[in-house]
Amino acid sequence: MNRMSAAGCAVALAVCMGAAAGVASDARALQEPSVSVSRPIPVDAYADEGIAGLIERALAQRKARAAGLTSFEATFRERIYAGLGGAALRRERAMFHQERAARLRWAAEGEHIVRWLGVRRGVPIVGLGVEFEDDLRDDDAFELDFDMIDPASEHVTVGSEWALHPLADTAAYHYRYRSGDTLRIRFPGDNRTVTLIEAIVEPREARFDRIAGSLWFDADEGVLTRAAYRPAIEYDFDREEPEDAEDVPGFVKPIRARVEFITIDYGLQELRWWLPNRMAFDAVATMANLASMPVRYEWTFEDYAVDREPSLDPGEDLPPGWTRWVEGDEEFLAPEGQVLDVTVTEGRTRRRAEREAGRTRDDPLTAEPDSLLEAVRPVVIIVPPVAELPSSRELPEPLFSATVDAFAAAELDDLKDRLSSLHIPAAGGLGPRLDLAPGLRRLRYNRVEGLSLSARFAVPTGVTSEFSVTPRVGIPEWEPGLEVGWRRQTATGGFGVTAYRRLTDLGDWGRPLSFGNSFNSLVMGYDEGLYFRETGFEMSASHQGKRTRVEGALFAERHRNAPKQSDASLPNLFGDAVFPDNIFAARGDIAGISGRLRAFSSVDPGTPVLSGSIWGEAAAGDFDLYGRAAVSAALQLPVSQWSVALEGGAGRVFGEPPPQRRFHLGGSYTLRAFDPVSTGGGSFWFGRFELGRGFRIGDPAYDVGGSPVRITGFWDTGWAGPVDAFGTEGWRSSVGVGLSLMDGLFRIDIARAVRGGNLWRLHVYSDGLM
Repeated sequence: MNRMSAAGCAVALAVCMGAAAGVASDARALQEPSVSVSRPIPVDAYADEGIAGLIERALAQRKARAAGLTSFEATFRERIYAGLGGAALRRERAMFHQERAARLRWAAEGEHIVRWLGVRRGVPIVGLGVEFEDDLRDDDAFELDFDMIDPASEHVTVGSEWALHPLADTAAYHYRYRSGDTLRIRFPGDNRTVTLIEAIVEPREARFDRIAGSLWFDADEGVLTRAAYRPAIEYDFDREEPEDAEDVPGFVKPIRARVEFITIDYGLQELRWWLPNRMAFDAVATMANLASMPVRYEWTFEDYAVDREPSLDPGEDLPPGWTRWVEGDEEFLAPEGQVLDVTVTEGRTRRRAEREAGRTRDDPLTAEPDSLLEAVRPVVIIVPPVAELPSSRELPEPLFSATVDAFAAAELDDLKDRLSSLHIPAAGGLGPRLDLAPGLRRLRYNRVEGLSLSARFAVPTGVTSEFSVTPRVGIPEWEPGLEVGWRRQTATGGFGVTAYRRLTDLGDWGRPLSFGNSFNSLVMGYDEGLYFRETGFEMSASHQGKRTRVEGALFAERHRNAPKQSDASLPNLFGDAVFPDNIFAARGDIAGISGRLRAFSSVDPGTPVLSGSIWGEAAAGDFDLYGRAAVSAALQLPVSQWSVALEGGAGRVFGEPPPQRRFHLGGSYTLRAFDPVSTGGGSFWFGRFELGRGFRIGDPAYDVGGSPVRITGFWDTGWAGPVDAFGTEGWRSSVGVGLSLMDGLFRIDIARAVRGGNLWRLHVYSDGLM
């Protein structure tokens, strides 16, 4: 966790795309002014004498854990993945990845050595490989912080730049410790048994820069052998960075990040020294309900050679095209070995100075430093020709296509269960917030409300929960809406209770009450929403998994009709392009339950991707008991630069639902070139076929599958009608061509109805089939 430059690249990319806006990249350390104050260690810091003695031995060993170790060499492999998904998208896209491999040498005295074996990184969603800097010394791809593997450094456990270390000199003021499990490992050949003892660490305060976790120690040596932990609470941009948050538009908030786990294992080398073996990190950042960004990071160390004759020589003669320099020195060593008078760039010098200045910090509760004083050691960096790096056989698989992970899924599931059982104290939230600024969530347009504007007043009731009031009014309708509710929302799901008087839509496909449909209504002159009004109460819950999302609600509400109120649009301004009438909604009171499951199989753009959704509803009241159920599935098959995509779906109602709970086909996500109002009934089926030709940009050597730009041709077909007439009579179809950008994240299609109509229509939307 200490060396997070690769993770920083992913988070920085997410910021640029508006997906995280700085989430998790500035999880800062204690930076309060030092105050020379001392006080006794709290009596409840240690649950028993055994854990107190273990922590005391660990503190002592932290300062001497490398005693007797002169050097080691190992092969280092690292990989990181960041994706883009969320409730609004049918599947997750691979947004950033990086894989690195190196042979390195740590030495107790003298310089460290890193010989890079391979580096590969890219942005699959736009089909770009990240090119290396002209001056390799300025490229983060070749930075390696030895603090993360230095057996003489306490940073090997917890990154001291974002959280207070549980073995810091002042940690007992901020954490409580208790004994956990005990494990004994027997080595028959050496007639030796190693006993490992678990220390449970729980924070006194619910803060992001405090951790909760499990630390395993060698009982005899007091050396750390395994750590598994997470921040005490989620990262909240408004809470952690209040000044910066004021400059971020309200429609993307709340911006949060949840670290699921951070874990590191050590291996007993030469039956004497516990050295790093493997590490993994898993987190997800969310931006309102618009998008989520999962981030995974892991590294491994293999092929240790401890206290042996060095195989890496800092002064060896290098083949042509190889490069060498000294990090932590101001001199650059050229391939031929002569010393050139070239200074390290200002940015790198500043970063080293910042790291040096941060080596020793004082905690405000004591005059003792909470980190060990360390010197910056020179590191010799050796790099082969950069053209060879991305294709190196030493590189691990990208995480988005990996068949083998550093940790097995069962290990991580058990780890997450243990971390979730730890005690975290209650935490205070933020102050009340009033959001009046117009934005993508506050301002919308459709044929019923016309132009409508909302405001939002929120009062936090905890770190991840709030009470909110959201009024809305439209012009020219002038019928007010109001939502009042409480919700607890985390990066992996939420639960809420809401009372409302609002305009809603059928909710089967797309997001008609979002910015995309507002743009199409006002600029393109067509509105794909089918609306009615509801007044009532609901309890809702959601859960976001690695490849799934589940949503459900219990509701009791009154439905009313919502007639068309506006025909304003740019096409109507210059012609006679009016909106069709909205559907008729029967008035009545109902109560029921609804739910939806979404899933997808992979984020690897070079392999087949299967995605789908199952949804349904059951309700009763002034109408007879009814139910509705539907399913849809899509398959994308990449074949070189060509791709084929298929999608199909079907559904029906049971009983006699009101008109506003029947199914309708038409629009960007089912039957292009048809208006949804014109095709409706108690049952439906539809199918879509797309053929796309991809075009890559940038370095042609970077090929992980997928294409940032595709020209597509498509054929849509479908039918909707009475349940007892389910079949093909009266089926409709359309054909067209389109432009797909960023793996289908944005689509522009021109479609023409060829059966059952003759309209032409331009569709601009997000989350296309390919």
